[in-house]
Amino acid sequence: MSKELSELLSLFKEQKYSIAEKKCHNLIKKIKPNYEVFNIYAVILFELKKYDDSIKQWKKAIELNPKYHFGHNNLGNAYLKKKDFKEALNCYQKAIHIKPDYYEAHYNKGNVLTKIKNFEKAIQSFDKALEIKYDYVPALKARNKFYIKEKQFTKALNLFEKLIIYESDNADLYTQKADVLLEMKKYEEAIEYFETAYKIDSNNQFLIGQIIDVKTRICDWKNFSNEINNLEAKILNKEKTITPFTATTLFDSPKILLESAKIFQSHLKQNKDMNIKHERANKKKIKLGFYSADFRTHAMGNLMVQMLEQHNKSLFELHGFYFGPSLNEKDVIQKRIIKCFDSFHNINELDDEDALNLSKKIEIDIAIDCMCHTGASRFKLFLKKIAPVQINFLGYPGTSGSKLLDYIVADRVIIPEKSQKYYTEKVIYLPDTYQANEDTKKISNKNFTKDDFGLPDDKFIFCSFNSNHKINPKIFSLWMNILLKAKDSVLWIMIDNETSKTNLKNFVIKSGVDPERVVFAELMPLDEHLKRLEFADLVLDTFPYNAHTTCSDALRINLPILTLKGEGFASRVAASLLNSINMNELITENFQDYEKLALKIFNNKDYFENIKSKIKENKISSNLFNSAVYTKNIENAYIIAYQNFIKGELPKNIEL
Repeated sequence: MSKELSELLSLFKEQKYSIAEKKCHNLIKKIKPNYEVFNIYAVILFELKKYDDSIKQWKKAIELNPKYHFGHNNLGNAYLKKKDFKEALNCYQKAIHIKPDYYEAHYNKGNVLTKIKNFEKAIQSFDKALEIKYDYVPALKARNKFYIKEKQFTKALNLFEKLIIYESDNADLYTQKADVLLEMKKYEEAIEYFETAYKIDSNNQFLIGQIIDVKTRICDWKNFSNEINNLEAKILNKEKTITPFTATTLFDSPKILLESAKIFQSHLKQNKDMNIKHERANKKKIKLGFYSADFRTHAMGNLMVQMLEQHNKSLFELHGFYFGPSLNEKDVIQKRIIKCFDSFHNINELDDEDALNLSKKIEIDIAIDCMCHTGASRFKLFLKKIAPVQINFLGYPGTSGSKLLDYIVADRVIIPEKSQKYYTEKVIYLPDTYQANEDTKKISNKNFTKDDFGLPDDKFIFCSFNSNHKINPKIFSLWMNILLKAKDSVLWIMIDNETSKTNLKNFVIKSGVDPERVVFAELMPLDEHLKRLEFADLVLDTFPYNAHTTCSDALRINLPILTLKGEGFASRVAASLLNSINMNELITENFQDYEKLALKIFNNKDYFENIKSKIKENKISSNLFNSAVYTKNIENAYIIAYQNFIKGELPKNIEL
């Protein structure tokens, strides 16, 4: 029998599970019942994902040897696969009772406790495993996830150092450590670890884009042009180089942006067996599912809240699926949003299958992806066709790259006719602007002075309050040229971190501009930010990623914004918002005209005052901040899209 067992083990090591299953089945028929053989048979069945059959065999092994701790542990693993957490936990506890120093069982117990959200006891189990075996890598990794979850970043970094000693060639460890360093805003260190990860695993080509993304956050533009050209060539060669969101900050070509989205979405694995089946049926109410990590005080949350509040509850049921940071009772925006939903679900701890099953149970008719390819996305859910109608909405300025997203919400400025071919979705054309907005944002009543922000009293104030990653050397050089020609002016600019501040200062000096003419601003509460904007004269928009929420915030207080309209979604947002209030004179189409108009506004006081007055006047008759009108329009789009599905028609452009 030892020879036959050796053959079985060889087949198992070679992953020839089907052959091994047949041999083991025949062996069991020949020999006297043996718990070790039953265990081997069960392990083979487990690897073949025949979990019910493996459970039967492990039970036979345990029946022959009740103190067989391996058998109890392995049986627990099978129950875990079946998501029978109660039985799995029971098995691991039995294994530990038999062998208290069985560190694998302590670790497995911790995994089950994590699944049932008993995090305190899960940590205790992982710690116990490490007490028994201090270098047990799976337990170290599991423990570190809790350090990260609890934002104990220093402890996480220390543990990563230990893990890297044990698995120095594991690229994932370096990327995970880099992610923690990003959370701590230690950008330069993060770049080093991303670069190390890429050296270890150059097949993970998304790391190239990630490194460039971090560099843009600190305005590190060394070799920027070459890096962008290299990226473009790789994207056109269909290489996995960059995430779509990062691409929107670097490229204006709709072709490049479409290709990057297609590459990325095809990279995400789609389990077709998990696709939800939908029956066509007219319903009294259409069930809308909104999926987002931004149901909170956040740019997107601020834009969406009033729209959600004004949905017609006689026509629609609203269901929220949230996967952002921990819920915060003090977050006013979050509390308002949660109240909007007929049901609200925090799916942070749910895997894709469970999230899909939840949506299936509710029978969502229209799934609205408010994230798409942005950072905290659960885009994989939409690749499994979570609802019969799926819409790419607001959060991501571009195409999903997948035909499983049926529609994208836009307007005629955002996606002109000629650009439709670069979007895998059909277009919902809203009549004013694609952007939802709130008309009740409060402006602080604090009595600020220019001196509070380091601003001169007698200078024209250009400003940009976009995130630093939206700035690039080309647009910043343009701003410097404007400053050189507009002598009595300063640039007031948002700063995300000290490293970007240093790099921008150095760039200013090299440009021949007095660094004292660039004033750096820090983040403030929204109401105070809106108040301080009153000191600015003209917003200089970024390119190719325009101001989005920051543009509507500027227009809210009648502050002009000068934009450059490009070809991609992200580079046409400010133009869309300006067009909605009939302020197309602030839209330029090349760098030369952008500079000319900036200087014209600076030099011509009457022209400048006329523009400000016109913005104020035009807003009154526009729908830019008319949330009720916007909500009605988007509701009509939902109704048309769902009726198309009921009729069995393929998605088609919707014009409202």
